[in-house]
Amino acid sequence: MKFGSVRFKKEKKLFTIMLKRKGKLMQDSENNLVLVNEKDKGYRVDEVVAVIWSKADGKTLENLVKEIAEETQLDEAELRPHIEMIINKLKEVDLVEVQ
Repeated sequence: MKFGSVRFKKEKKLFTIMLKRKGKLMQDSENNLVLVNEKDKGYRVDEVVAVIWSKADGKTLENLVKEIAEETQLDEAELRPHIEMIINKLKEVDLVEVQ
């Protein structure tokens, strides 16, 4: 999945950004995970991206980071930039909406 960078508006604090999942998760004929946006454009993703996308709906970015940190027993500070980058990329291709 190749994406550009999308930045969150500076006036919104990280913990107040609400995420809304868009599109659907499918598998192609070779059993690869594919996220398909509402414009019917598909993006092959790995399991990590698919899990982050699936957990993003109705959560703040901060809550998403906390949940994944608890499940993986990894440090929130280490995870945060990676999860934010993935959410930014998903936002750019209309698979996540930021409210």
